[in-house]
Amino acid sequence: MRKGMLFVASLALSTALGCGPEPAKAPNPTRTLDERRAIEIIRNAIAAEGARPAPGRDDVVAGTEKAIHIDVGVDGKKFGVVYVSDDDLSALGSAIPAPNGKDEKLHLARAGKEGDVRIVLLYQANYRYDDLVGEGHEQTTITAENQLTKDVRDFVTHALTHKFE
Repeated sequence: MRKGMLFVASLALSTALGCGPEPAKAPNPTRTLDERRAIEIIRNAIAAEGARPAPGRDDVVAGTEKAIHIDVGVDGKKFGVVYVSDDDLSALGSAIPAPNGKDEKLHLARAGKEGDVRIVLLYQANYRYDDLVGEGHEQTTITAENQLTKDVRDFVTHALTHKFE
């Protein structure tokens, strides 16, 4: 009983002196990868897989009349990558699937009047980094860029393995 009273007394003293637990830290503010930088990363990732990146082009989402911009295609192939910005997401609405979670499978869609173009939808909101406020980094720019590179390389590998046109 005496030990219990000493513990309570020391707890009360440390609280009175301000030695208690630190207040919860707010998360660092984050921002998404800039679209221009993301397209550069996408082009490099496609080239790293042995394919040649092709310029972006506009097409329609299959089964709709909604225009979509394929940011980077693959030379001689009917597949490409769309980096879906927040503006793109609101403009396309229900023509494309809702964003996948960061750890969920990537969303594939079809484009072109015949639906013969396969595209991977990489949502900008999934590639976030903190803006260096405070002492600690939670998500660095390098981490976000590496995740984007991995996702593009995974898609290109999948497309080539499954012999997408």
